[in-house]
Amino acid sequence: MTYVSKVTPAFFIVALINLVTSLIFLSLPGFSISFFITAVFGFICSTMMGAMYQIVPNSQNRKLSFEPLSYLVFAGVVSSLSLFYVKLYTTASLSYSFFLFIFALHMLVNVKNWMPVTVRFLGVSILYLFLSSLFLFLHFLGYLPFQLAIHTFTLGSMLNAVYGVEVAWIPMLMMEAINIKKLNRLFYAKLVSTPLLLIAFYKMDYSFISLLSVFEIGVAAYFIYLLYDMFSKRRMSTPPPPAVKIFMSALILLPIGLVVGFIMASSPRVLQELLYVHVFLLVYGFTALTIFGGMFHLLPRVVWNWKLSGKPNAPTINQLVEEKAVPGFIFTFFLFLSVSLMLSTLEPLRFLSPLPYLIGVFMFFKITFLSIYKKLTEVKDGSSKQADG
Repeated sequence: MTYVSKVTPAFFIVALINLVTSLIFLSLPGFSISFFITAVFGFICSTMMGAMYQIVPNSQNRKLSFEPLSYLVFAGVVSSLSLFYVKLYTTASLSYSFFLFIFALHMLVNVKNWMPVTVRFLGVSILYLFLSSLFLFLHFLGYLPFQLAIHTFTLGSMLNAVYGVEVAWIPMLMMEAINIKKLNRLFYAKLVSTPLLLIAFYKMDYSFISLLSVFEIGVAAYFIYLLYDMFSKRRMSTPPPPAVKIFMSALILLPIGLVVGFIMASSPRVLQELLYVHVFLLVYGFTALTIFGGMFHLLPRVVWNWKLSGKPNAPTINQLVEEKAVPGFIFTFFLFLSVSLMLSTLEPLRFLSPLPYLIGVFMFFKITFLSIYKKLTEVKDGSSKQADG
């Protein structure tokens, strides 16, 4: 690992705080702006920014230049989110857009080699990340629909990042090859599908949205096909690493959630009834589980290289997290996701919907953050005893 980002764990903690906060807003009647801000920009965006500060420089085999900017961006994002919480939406969105502009420039100037398809996916993701924040600001000024800002982030930034990272990490962790020509086709198909669908959201033409969403569903299906095709042709029969198990489990929910979105656009009369299903499948299901997989893989490597590298009594990277607990976590996550989804669709019981899901979130927190903290404490105590001796 060429570079260790010390701001990455801080972004991850902010993301989990916003995940829990979004669940509180979800338990209230209707979908508020505060819910979407905390779920999409607070939770998902913070995770992606933290991950990119680690992934982008290492994809270039170089250290992050102008490193103090990462701390400035982190402080700016946290302060902007705080302004959203007190409903100063215009000021908050202007501030948020400004700091995401700095983040985008910071990331892009650190990219020297654009040839790998993963890097190109991340570059497009960074561009959409800034555009989503700009569109959010323009929405609060009264110029653009809120749905455009949200989907610029989810369809544009988030999916490009997921596709780019997973076509690099999953083959690497599985020690298998993936077809480069097919990956390039995926990249160019995504490059076309997203702007077309965003134009439809700009016009808020539901027939146009439903038509173009078929293209986006096709791109997602092709992405899933590439990964499962790699699995079917793998040379070794060893079980997938824990992070890969989480990634592949999350992919089950992606096409289902997109199809629900297609049905919503095709039949606007059922839009409100299916909105909770759409949100749960894509935000709290596919995206959250993918994020958990990314954190499970990335966080112990960041912490080990930052805090434990070179220490004689340090555990291995894999020992920092509870790898054996992953199958149980995945089962628990799907179980409580289903229960929370069911409760969210029942108006009298909606206020209870976050509780089952929070159990799954806490289980993930336990096998990653708490496990890492425990190992760091053990190493620190061991070093103190050796010094005393």
